[in-house]
Amino acid sequence: MSDYGDGQQLRPDPMGGLRGDFTAFFKEAQYGYLGYAYQLLRHRQDAEDVVQIAGMKIHAKWDEFQSHPNFRALCLRVLRDAIKDYIRSRNRASRRERAAAAEAGLHQSCVDQILHLGTFDALDRAMDELARREPVQADCVRLRVAQLSYEEIAETLGITPGTARTYYSRGRQLAKELAAFYLRNDQEGEPS
Repeated sequence: MSDYGDGQQLRPDPMGGLRGDFTAFFKEAQYGYLGYAYQLLRHRQDAEDVVQIAGMKIHAKWDEFQSHPNFRALCLRVLRDAIKDYIRSRNRASRRERAAAAEAGLHQSCVDQILHLGTFDALDRAMDELARREPVQADCVRLRVAQLSYEEIAETLGITPGTARTYYSRGRQLAKELAAFYLRNDQEGEPS
């Protein structure tokens, strides 16, 4: 530890307590995890927070995770659970805010609602629709975008690598078609 010059001590490096093998793994995996979380949460800061939470949970049980036959799939499962927890807490907070606003007699105007809906672009809506229609295909697309191999996707989702490849291809094609549909409707001004 050093000081600022006025005798005040600096805190030790917080990363210094992490094991080297975990640090190497997390540096390699965090960008894919961040991409996956961002697709689901649509906000970079939220995605970064969730990835860090998942990283802390993985680090806490690192020895157990390493002994797992496919620890990468297990780590991804921890990330998926952290995303679900974050969405649930965000939804609870939103319900409390709406209830408080209704109690106070405040109602969101139609213009505000339209502006809020306009923030979603065609690809986001297409992925949401894909997740509603074909959830496993949507997961395959998201995991592949997060740079997982077909073998890792298969292990994570409990399917074969061939099925993962097929679902990724079909999901990607359906997402393209849906995005084109939403984009056409947005440009023509038709309601979607």
